[in-house]
Amino acid sequence: MMMKTIIKDTLALVVITVVAGLCLSTVHELTADTISAAEAEERLASYRVVFPEAKDFEPADIPSGVSLPDGVTVGEALYALGESGEKLGCVISSTSANGYGGNITLSVGVDLNNTVTGMTVTAMSESPGFGSHCQDDEFQEQFKGVSGEVRYVSGGKSAPNEIDMISGATFTSSAVTDAVNGALKTAGELLGGETR
Repeated sequence: MMMKTIIKDTLALVVITVVAGLCLSTVHELTADTISAAEAEERLASYRVVFPEAKDFEPADIPSGVSLPDGVTVGEALYALGESGEKLGCVISSTSANGYGGNITLSVGVDLNNTVTGMTVTAMSESPGFGSHCQDDEFQEQFKGVSGEVRYVSGGKSAPNEIDMISGATFTSSAVTDAVNGALKTAGELLGGETR
């Protein structure tokens, strides 16, 4: 009698698990396109923030052989286009794996002079109250207008390519500047023949 109960309960659990799995799979299939479209729109919004003069964006091939800082990868590159389709610069999505909490992903706009037009953190998992300040406007605004290799400093910047680090967040500050430097190097390769 006990064996019949165990078999009956096991079959009931198997049926419930299969039905639940099918339901989850169906929901995933129904929402996958919507989620993908929302993610694409979110990326596009971040590109418009970092390159507000652009009227449109066109995919660019990520150049191979660019010497990026350790732990930095480039996920996407787009040309920023003006009213009549002329190239104004590019937008790069770069990620540093060296944040305190892991990956930090940025969108960085770079004009034809290889100068940062804007930077925004699009994904991170840094410590609240410390590294999470990399998403603060005050920190991100420092990158606007910077060209050359960006360096972070403590106690006040004294050169145009320096930014004030986030207090208590050395790993985060280093990871963000590395990701921006990776974007600048990639943009330099993409726009090499088109810089002013």
